[in-house]
Amino acid sequence: MARHSVGAETLIKARSSTVWDVITDARNFTVWESGITHIRGELRNGGTIRIRTHTGGERTFRLRVQQMPGEVMTWTQGLPLGLLTGVRTFTLEPMGGMTHLLVREEFTGPLCGLLLREFASDTQQAFTDYVSAVRKRAEILGRHVRTTG
Repeated sequence: MARHSVGAETLIKARSSTVWDVITDARNFTVWESGITHIRGELRNGGTIRIRTHTGGERTFRLRVQQMPGEVMTWTQGLPLGLLTGVRTFTLEPMGGMTHLLVREEFTGPLCGLLLREFASDTQQAFTDYVSAVRKRAEILGRHVRTTG
């Protein structure tokens, strides 16, 4: 079976709870540079969201959400008959007051190579931009929490 994966990671100067709040606050995804231009639904365990992204244009992606709060979240999408499945995993690892964030998406299925070859560089750049934007937002919010609370 064909496989393709993309991902990015960063070390964030904020607690993992702050980073988790950023990546699960769907109402504010369009406020910061998340790459998501529209979202409907709730980011909760067992929930479904529908999103549009900068790289996807007007196409809406329907994603199933699974979570181990504060640690791991996955968004799963796919074509019928297993022709293409994508699983995006967000993993947070606390590191002494900081957080290591890894975001990775693995695509599998017979159409994987055909459909993803032309989008690979755009997708990789979107992941790199996303983790940088999460880092920036979490560090700003983390400073605000420390100075006010």
